[in-house]
Order: sequence, then C-alpha cells, then structure tokens
Amino acid sequence: MQGHGQTGQQENQEPARGQIQDQARAPDECGRRARWAAAGRQVYARAALAAGAAGKALAGAAELLLPSACALCGAVQRQVVCAPCAADLLRPVRRCPACALAQGRHFHCPACAASPPAYDQAHTLGDYASPQDQLVLALKFGHALPLAGWLAARLAAGLQGAWARQPAPDLLAPIPLSPQRLAARGFNQAWEIARPLARHLGLRADPVLLQRQRDTGSQRALDLAARQVNLRGAFRLARAARLDGMHVALVDDVMTSGATLHEAAGVLKAHGAARVSVIVALRTP
Repeated sequence: MQGHGQTGQQENQEPARGQIQDQARAPDECGRRARWAAAGRQVYARAALAAGAAGKALAGAAELLLPSACALCGAVQRQVVCAPCAADLLRPVRRCPACALAQGRHFHCPACAASPPAYDQAHTLGDYASPQDQLVLALKFGHALPLAGWLAARLAAGLQGAWARQPAPDLLAPIPLSPQRLAARGFNQAWEIARPLARHLGLRADPVLLQRQRDTGSQRALDLAARQVNLRGAFRLARAARLDGMHVALVDDVMTSGATLHEAAGVLKAHGAARVSVIVALRTP
C-alpha cells in the first residue's frame, strides 16, 4: 500500500515537473518565434524591394527595347504619346475655373457666372477635339488601357501645382457606369484613370462611392436642359455614408455639358461634402 501510495505521489508529481519544463521552454520558444517573425518580415521586405526594383528595371528595358507608336500621330518612339503631340495637348489655355471651358477675358464663363454648377472647380488636360479625342475614343472603345495611365500621369502633374495653393481632395471617386454599360464594356474608363491618378497624388480613391441607379442612355442628341432632366435621380451613394466636411474629386474621361458631373456633385453635397472638384481628361469646347 505504501509503495502504491508512493507511485501515486510520483505520478501526481510528473505533471508538475512537465509544467516546469514547459515553463522553462516557454521563454526560449517565444524568443524563437520572435526571431522567426523578424526574419520573415525582413525576407518579405527584401523580396518586395527586389520585386519592385526588378519591375522598374523591366519597365526601363521595355522602353529601350520595345518602341511604341504614338497614339496620336503614329510616330515610333518610347512613349504612349510622343513629346510633340503631348506638348500640343498640354499647352496652357485660359479656362473657366468652375467648368474648365476655354474662354477669354472673363474669370468665369458667362454660364457659370449666371448659374454656378454643383461642383466647385474643374481641371482638364485639354479640349475634346481632333486629334486628342482619339485618346479617349481608343481607351473607351479600343480598350487601350495604357492610355488611362498616361492621362492620369499628365493630370497629376498639373494638379500638383494647382493644389499647392489650396487643399487637395480627401477622396477621389469615378463617375460610375450603369451595370448594363459596365457589363458590355468590361471596365469603367473613369476608374481606369482615377486609380493611377490617386496613386500619383497619394490620395484615397473609392471605385464604388457612387452608384448609377439606371442606364440613362446616350445623351449626344440632347441639349443641356434635356440632359439635366434625363440625369435627375440617376446617382446615389452605393452605401450609407456621411461625407461631412470632405473635399471629394469626381473623375471622368470627358466633360461635355457638365450635366452628369453636376448631378453627381449634387448627390455628394446632399450627403455632407463641403467641396466637390471635377477632374476630366478632356473637355468639349
């Protein structure tokens, strides 16, 4: 009986010794795990840096080894748009600060002076006219997606100077397509411009801030009043949100009459946005 009792005591003591051993191993185990985690972070960081460097090197090599035809004049060179065509598109033009319409002596164009739009200011690269209209047409209907990156980089270069004198937007958002149009085209050209633009400017972007509730169809044959009626109630926020005090920038490929952007800006301001800017690749003169 006594031996049995001693054996029982020993068995009862074994877990205690095991616990002590576990406790002794715990600091070392924690130390190993910490070292593994640190090493992993360093490895991943090195891999990311190496991948980034390799990507830049490949991009540079592609520019040297794979010539490109200018999207406007066809000249064989290294850029999506050649330097002479880019200079012609980006030449300084006096524009209405509200709607970006090219105009002469007036600070605001007569239309904006008489009836200001819901958005506060507009920025564009140039007029939607030949030959630069081919940039947007090739993007939208030819699926020439590299053009979106080129347009975004040129827009960013101009906006950095403009926003040095005033607060930059808190958020960029593309004008949405209707579900039917998005399914047919396969992409939203406004988002293809807004995404790299936000990256260039270091700003947040939300691809689904706005939702188009219905397909408004082509508006080419409609005048301004008819377009405004056609677009009434076309947009809403995709999810419940407040934009109190925010500066939101709407991005689109082309501004024609401004009716679409006016309607979208009104929705943003109805949900608290303090300021709405408009950024468009080209503006119909």
